Amino acid sequence: MISSFLVAMLSSMLIVTGSLYSYRNMIQSRVENSEIDDFKDVIDEMDDPYDLYEKERESEITDIKQMIKEEKARQKSNIIENTTKNASAMVSLYRLLPYAFLILGFIGLENSRTLEILPYLVGLAVGMPMGYLIAKKLFISQS
Repeated sequence: MISSFLVAMLSSMLIVTGSLYSYRNMIQSRVENSEIDDFKDVIDEMDDPYDLYEKERESEITDIKQMIKEEKARQKSNIIENTTKNASAMVSLYRLLPYAFLILGFIGLENSRTLEILPYLVGLAVGMPMGYLIAKKLFISQS
């Protein structure tokens, strides 16, 4: 009974921790590679805090709507490129190894006839917040 709980808790804890770590790395690399060069909104607020030039803004809104439509069309055509950018977080060893531990642990418990489903499910549920708290302490708080 305790082995089912421990295997499930460790598995889910490792999965959550590894997932948060790989996503944090992916986001950090994207932030480092991005360029911020458009401060138009901030400047507009400073130049026209009382919306005195509302007619010009209405034409800008239609331009923005057109830009959004074009961006959506461009994103649809770049599905493969976007998928490969995110693949590093989806297929990282920090996520695959804990999933392997989950599967092999389940199979090992079942083969040794020590698997009990209720403690296993409780262990999965307990491991998720514990994994988040560990990841928060190790990875997120340092950022």
